[in-house]
Amino acid sequence: MMMSDHEIRTSIRIGEIVLEPFDDSKIEPASYDARVGSWAFASSSKQKLDLSQKGVLIIEPGEFAVLECRERVELDNRTAAQLGLRSEYARRGLLMLSGPQIDPGFKGVLVVRLMNLAPKPVAMPYEAPFLTLQFFRLASAVSKPYSGPQQGQSGISARDVQDLVETEGMTLGQITKTLGALAKDVSELKGSVAKLTWLVPLVVAVGMAVIGVVVLLKQ
Repeated sequence: MMMSDHEIRTSIRIGEIVLEPFDDSKIEPASYDARVGSWAFASSSKQKLDLSQKGVLIIEPGEFAVLECRERVELDNRTAAQLGLRSEYARRGLLMLSGPQIDPGFKGVLVVRLMNLAPKPVAMPYEAPFLTLQFFRLASAVSKPYSGPQQGQSGISARDVQDLVETEGMTLGQITKTLGALAKDVSELKGSVAKLTWLVPLVVAVGMAVIGVVVLLKQ
């Protein structure tokens, strides 16, 4: 059963859910908005960025990025969660490449991979709410709590960076830029064709007039 805002607050108060640092103003009617954390890595810069100092992460068109949440998350053995991008970022063209579920028993900082599918850069300010977390209360505790490779993670790891570099592969950013240039050329061609729609009749009319004058001179 998905938790309401009241149930989320109650679960946090009694320790079934841990969000640190917790911001009560980020609780929505049935979810919590997690914020952009301190560290990020963008495929174009090839370096880890301290957003608490830099202030904002810019994800260029076609670029991949990995960033961590501000909040550390802990779930007990009867609580699961789903995460997704806030709609405002999805509408701007960002795609989340990370798994959508947080299993019962998970403890650690959420690390999320993103890709910008839009033709314009997308800004991710430090501590801006960007992920929606929905929490679910299970009928009974799970027999095998989460114990995967992300258990206990404290932020972006060397493996996260390596995976991101490998995912980028053959510079998808260049492909996107090429498609953008092609779209621009097509747009300019359409403009040229639009001009020809009135230029061609004019040329035909002038030609017909010249032919008429030549015919009159021969008579």
